[in-house]
Amino acid sequence: MTQRSEKHFATDGMLGKLAKWLRILGFDARCEQLKEQHQIDAYRSHGFWVVTRNRRWSGQSGVYCLAANDPLEQLREVVHQIPVTPHEIRLLQRCIRCNGPIEKMTREDAFGSVPDFVYETHTSFHRCPACGKIYWPGTHAKRIRERLQTEFGWHISEDFRE
Repeated sequence: MTQRSEKHFATDGMLGKLAKWLRILGFDARCEQLKEQHQIDAYRSHGFWVVTRNRRWSGQSGVYCLAANDPLEQLREVVHQIPVTPHEIRLLQRCIRCNGPIEKMTREDAFGSVPDFVYETHTSFHRCPACGKIYWPGTHAKRIRERLQTEFGWHISEDFRE
C-alpha cells in the first residue's frame, strides 16, 4: 500500500489553482493571503512548504517562489523544487473545495444528495465531513491520471475511490 506523504503546503492566495492541483494529488494544501512575516514563520514552524510568487519572501528556507503563471507549470516547479514523487500521491483523497480529507459513505446515504442518474450508475461515494461535498468516481479521475502521465510521466494506476 502506498504511504501517504507528510508534505503540507501553504500557497499564497494568488495560487488557488495550484492549491487545487496539490489537493487533487492528496496533499494538505492551504491557500490564503500571505501578507505578514509571522504567517510565513508559523507555517514553516508547523512543517509546511510555503509556495508563493511574491519575491518579498524569496530566499527564506522552506519558501519557494515560483516564476510560472500557468497552474500546471507552477505544479511542475513545485514537483521539481520540493520535490514531489509519484509514490507520495494519494489521488483524490482531499476535498478540492475545502482541503479536508474525504471519507467513504454508504450508497444509501448518498441517495437524494446526488443526481438520480449518478445514484443509479455508481456504487461508490465519498463525502467531505467538513463541507459536505459528495464525490463519486467519474471520468474526471481517468482524465487526471492521463494528464499526470502526459505532463510528468507518472503512471497512477487508480485512485482510491475506484
